[in-house]
Amino acid sequence: MSLTYDPEDLRRVAVKIAEETAGLLRDYACTSEYMARVRGETIVADKIAEDYIIDALRGENLRVKGISEERGFFGDGDLITIIDPLDGSSNYSHCISWASVSLAFSLDFNLSSVIAGAVAPVFYGNTFSFSRGKGCYHGGSPAMRFKDNKCLIFAYVEDPAIASTILDFIKSDMRDCKIRSLGSAALEICYTAIGASKLFIDARMRLRNVDVAAALGFIRECGGEAFNSRGEPLDSTITRVEVVGDVIASLDKTLALNTSKTIGKVRGLRV
Repeated sequence: MSLTYDPEDLRRVAVKIAEETAGLLRDYACTSEYMARVRGETIVADKIAEDYIIDALRGENLRVKGISEERGFFGDGDLITIIDPLDGSSNYSHCISWASVSLAFSLDFNLSSVIAGAVAPVFYGNTFSFSRGKGCYHGGSPAMRFKDNKCLIFAYVEDPAIASTILDFIKSDMRDCKIRSLGSAALEICYTAIGASKLFIDARMRLRNVDVAAALGFIRECGGEAFNSRGEPLDSTITRVEVVGDVIASLDKTLALNTSKTIGKVRGLRV
């Protein structure tokens, strides 16, 4: 990556483009044309949003390459980008108002090297953004920790054995916590990063690098961490769209680590 790129400048670009894309998606929400399926889980809105983001990056005179949900690897520039044009496609296609746009920039082809990014809610709420070493932002201001004492956990689990183990873990240490699965991992990790949720768990082995790149950068800049189910800080290559495995994230690094190891033991992993 060229040394002329300033992470804070990239954060502002990410915010601008993510918010513009979110606005585009919001304007056309609940219209049959945008909700139509292209293939698999992909809907027309995914592709239109992706095209808009890539054109907008070029409009900022940025020579980009990287990965995006629909195109896979693209470009031949010197600035690495990771794009999820619509996280929460299923919600969007059912007129459920919980979805987001994610855009991140990286120093090299590792998820841990992301240096700036933004996650913009499509329907309501302020954009989450960060630049490494310069802080995390919610809207135009430094992100403030949520002060509500009620305990909330975001969790996605399909394996009955893991679900039972997580439930026992929560009952023993966080008895009064409520568990929710809302359908946009990026948004839920970001809300965990400001303390609205105590813990984020996705133990489906399904999330990909494009789904979480910006959100992981955000929670780490806010002082939290994300682990895989081996108890290792979450990382992945970003030379292609690929599954990153289980994702366990929290501002409380010890809680996230212990949860990840608990899941890992059920999977029979060395932790």
